[in-house]
Amino acid sequence: MKRLKEMKIMKAMKKYERNVFFIPFIVLIPLITISISSCEKAMEGEIYQVYDDKMLDEIMEENQLFDFLSIVEKGELSGTIHAYGTYTLFAPTNEAVNNYLQKIGKSNVNELSKEEAEAIVKYHLIRDTVPIYTTDFVDGRLAAPNFQRKYLTTKTEAEGSDVFIRVNRQAKIIVKDLIASNGSLQIIDQVLTPPEETVADRIKNLPDAEYSLMKTIFDRSGLEDTLSVEREDHWFTFFIQDNQAFKEAGINSIEDLLVQLHESRPDIEDDDQLIHDFVAYHSINNLMYIADLLIVSNLQTLAPRQVITFKRTLDAIILNEFVQGQIIEQGVSLDRNSEYSDWSCSNGVIHKINGNIQIKNRSAYRIYWDIAEQSEIMALNVFRKAGTSVTFGPGELSGITWGGKTDESINYYCGGIPSVLDEKSQYIYGDYLRFRMSTNTMQWMEIKTPVLIEGKYKVWLCYRREHKMSMKTTFKQEGCDDQILPYIFNLADYMPSPETEGSSHELIEIDGWKQYNAKKFNNVVISHILGTIVVETTGQHTLRFDVVSSTHSEYGSWDMIQFIPADEDQLWPRVDIKGNWIGPEVPICEVFPADCE
Repeated sequence: MKRLKEMKIMKAMKKYERNVFFIPFIVLIPLITISISSCEKAMEGEIYQVYDDKMLDEIMEENQLFDFLSIVEKGELSGTIHAYGTYTLFAPTNEAVNNYLQKIGKSNVNELSKEEAEAIVKYHLIRDTVPIYTTDFVDGRLAAPNFQRKYLTTKTEAEGSDVFIRVNRQAKIIVKDLIASNGSLQIIDQVLTPPEETVADRIKNLPDAEYSLMKTIFDRSGLEDTLSVEREDHWFTFFIQDNQAFKEAGINSIEDLLVQLHESRPDIEDDDQLIHDFVAYHSINNLMYIADLLIVSNLQTLAPRQVITFKRTLDAIILNEFVQGQIIEQGVSLDRNSEYSDWSCSNGVIHKINGNIQIKNRSAYRIYWDIAEQSEIMALNVFRKAGTSVTFGPGELSGITWGGKTDESINYYCGGIPSVLDEKSQYIYGDYLRFRMSTNTMQWMEIKTPVLIEGKYKVWLCYRREHKMSMKTTFKQEGCDDQILPYIFNLADYMPSPETEGSSHELIEIDGWKQYNAKKFNNVVISHILGTIVVETTGQHTLRFDVVSSTHSEYGSWDMIQFIPADEDQLWPRVDIKGNWIGPEVPICEVFPADCE
């Protein structure tokens, strides 16, 4: 292959360079020219450094993946996979390439256009901060998109005694984790192809025997055009429910559904509007695979001012479980084993749920929000892995903005979930954000809240005491007056002990303090009230923090922000370090890490 021969010549010349003291200038000039031209073959107009060690293309050559190498050469991307970087490449076998070419009516690679070959390679190639190995795979999307800006999915499957990983529901990994100097190589038995169906197409193509009512309702909703939109960085997540789920909810026809919708939303008389909103409530304007749904608490739907809440248990994801006083409204589980969950579409993903969800008029609902749940942080393949430390500069977190006298950064740390309690590090999920905030450094910060249902909330900051700084907090909603919260306190203050004589958790709550972690009281891992807010419209809003005074430029570590309806218990439930809500009835020794004898 011409391109590979050129690379071998380059490597031979570089070896020659290392074995001589002087190279004539007239020889050096062609070497530099060749090196630069090979680097400039990289994608997206970037220039890459080239290694002398074995790169992805050479690993492919060693494994005789000559047909896919030919596609790489045809797409003029040899320079990319031979360049310095951190790539993950899924490379199909020669047989897989030949089968694919026959399927699309091509007799050999030469019949592919340069653009076709380039698209094929880009769909199989991922770049991230580190190569992705199979030990990092989860059932769902990979941590980073490919060069086509699409996500590949993986799932562990079994056939008899054979356990393997399938990629995009198409290809089986037959040789895994071949390590090159610039990444990892996974050999697969089929060529990967992008999904062609939109979310709307997938809904319309569901089998009638199981989904006839869902399809009928969707046809009437008027949302087909919306869920057919294909635009870069614009995604949908849609939750489907089968006929059995409708039947168990007492719905056997569209007329039955309308009866329930009129009862739950008596203020709306228009049948078509109710049907539209019902379907819109099943759709999220974001790309959320199962792995993503495991770490969110609520998401805005396409239905105006309406959210779906998510709760994680040991083995399930529960949608719309509500506990209000003594009334418990059972939620609906996501069917993680369904073939239609984590089903990628050209503009999103669909999931099957084991029940019926619909809009209901709801009151304020408590949110225990880990502020490390920022989209850019959750996208890291080291998110919530012990030992993680990542720094973000201004403009690198879409949900947090900040400024002041110096260029400060926000650091994400995760120490992991300890098996033995360190009572001064009881961070929920083992992670937190750390930053320097003072009158001389970062002077203000704005954090976009999770979706809040309209209502009145008390807001609590959960943090580790160490930062010698007082601040004021402002709640901001678009189209509404700012709400300046009343509590200004020094983040270096120790929390008073509720365990001393004459004190209690109820008494220190009056002064604005509470214990938020479930295992053990410690006066440096604490929560202080910021004030009470009134959420006028359901959605994401903004909390702004401004420094009032400071004596040092020390770092602070923030864990959670809790939004608790003002008329509900502020002290319970607490949260253990695994993120589970713990009520007062649970013995302390049973709270993780359990230490009952």
